[in-house]
Amino acid sequence: MNLDPMVWIIDDDDISKYVMKRYLNQLSITNVIDFPDSVQPLKLIQDNYSSVDKLPDIIFLDLHMPILNGFDFIEDYKILADKIGKKINIVMLTSSINTEDVEHAKSYTEITDYFIKPIKYKDLARIMKVELK
Repeated sequence: MNLDPMVWIIDDDDISKYVMKRYLNQLSITNVIDFPDSVQPLKLIQDNYSSVDKLPDIIFLDLHMPILNGFDFIEDYKILADKIGKKINIVMLTSSINTEDVEHAKSYTEITDYFIKPIKYKDLARIMKVELK
């Protein structure tokens, strides 16, 4: 991953997005785009799967959202994954402590990590350090 990774935050919770953006800014990650649901980002991936510079390096994906929830997004993403010209790491974020959600998330190879919201700064720093190598 490059030193200025593109980060997408897909979350309908404005407070969670605000906290994530502040933490990312503290980590000197400034190329951040946030979305209130997963419809537009999925369309952007569909429209730009061969333009790697327009696609994120990492997606922080909320599980519970209106329209398309996080699992719905992953199912649609899986259809496109083989066409995408780069590896996109997807980190699932949720306020759910339901063990079924955790196990379901672990069943997707597209999901690289899973965190209960709000994500802690140290966890975000670890994720971004690993991703920046």
